[in-house]
Amino acid sequence: MSHCTKNWRGGRVRLAFAVSLAIALLMACGSAQNPPNVSLETSETLFTVLTAINTCGYDQELSASDPLRTKIRLEVAKTVQDTAGAQEVVGPMCLFYRQHQAPDPARDLSHYISLALYLEEPPTFTLKAKPAELPPDAAAVADIVPLIEAFYAKIGLHAIWERHRARYAELTATYHDPLAKMTFDTEIYLKMPSAGYLGRQFTVYLDAMGAPGQTNARNYASDYYVVISPSSGTAIKLQQIRHTYLHYLLDPLALKNGDSFKRLQPLLEDVKNAPMDDAFKSNISLLVTECLVRAIEQRLSKVPEAERAKNIEEADKEGYVLTRYFYDALGKFDKDPTGMRNAYADLVGSIEVG
Repeated sequence: MSHCTKNWRGGRVRLAFAVSLAIALLMACGSAQNPPNVSLETSETLFTVLTAINTCGYDQELSASDPLRTKIRLEVAKTVQDTAGAQEVVGPMCLFYRQHQAPDPARDLSHYISLALYLEEPPTFTLKAKPAELPPDAAAVADIVPLIEAFYAKIGLHAIWERHRARYAELTATYHDPLAKMTFDTEIYLKMPSAGYLGRQFTVYLDAMGAPGQTNARNYASDYYVVISPSSGTAIKLQQIRHTYLHYLLDPLALKNGDSFKRLQPLLEDVKNAPMDDAFKSNISLLVTECLVRAIEQRLSKVPEAERAKNIEEADKEGYVLTRYFYDALGKFDKDPTGMRNAYADLVGSIEVG
C-alpha cells in the first residue's frame, strides 16, 4: 500500500511516497517508525536550467516529448520577443551554450542536469558547493549561472512556471504508482526496506524540458538522484530508475564490507580491456556492486530464462564478470528468509577468484 502527499512550497511541487512493507519485515528491521526516504518531485531550478538551453537550441527528441515542452518553448519565445531588452540577456546566454556544446547531445543535457542539481532554488540559483568542489561536468558549464539568473528575471520565467505547475503535478502523479510499486517490489525481493537508511535520500525529478529517451542518474555523497522527462506516449521507463535505486540500497553494504574486496582485486586485470566505463576497471567495489545490481535486475525480470541467460552473457562480455556468479548465488538467496543486509557478506565472501 502507498500514500502520497502534495506540498506546494515555493518553486517546488513535491509528491512524496512512502512504501509500506509487510509488517513483519518492518518490525524485524526496526523501521516501522521511519518511512522510506524516497520522493518524486519537480524543481523550478531544473525547469529553469533546461528551459534556458531549450531557448538556446537544445532540441533533442523534441518530437517525442510531452506536448508541454513545445508549449513552454513557444511561450518563452514569445515572451522574449515581446520583452524590451530580453535579447540582450538571451544573446550572451545562448552564445555561452553554443560555445560549450558537447558533440554528443546526451552529454550536453547531462552537463546541465548536473549543474541544476547543484543549484539552490530561484531567484538566486546559488551554488550549493564551491566551484572547485563541483563535479567536472557541472563545473564545465557553471559560468552560465549568472546568465540564467538574468534570463529568469528578465522574462519573468517564474510566471511561466506557475502557469504550468498543475500540468507538472499531473505528469508527476502518472509516475507515482509505478514508482511506488517498483520500490516496493525491489525492497520485498531484497528483504531490506530503505527506511533503515536514515539521513539518506533517493529523489526522482521529473521535468518536461529534457529528452524523454534519456534518464540521468547521479549520486552525490549519500544522496541519489534520477532525472526523467515524460514522452508524448504513455510508456513509463523504470529500468534505469530501478538500477539507481538498487545502487542506493546496495552501495552502503559495499562500504560496510570494504575489507572483503581486497582479495578480489586481481579481477581488475581481467577487465582492463573491457568495453565498459573506466571507473569499473579501477575500483573493485564499484565493479562488484554493478555486477550484483545487474544480477538482481535479471532475477526481477519478467522475461524468459533464455533471454536472461543472453543478458548475463552480454554483461560478461562487457566486463561485468561477476554477474553470472551473483545470478546463480541469488537462487539460494531467493529461498532463504535472510535479508540482503545479512546475506551480503556471504555472497561476496563466497566468490572464488580463481
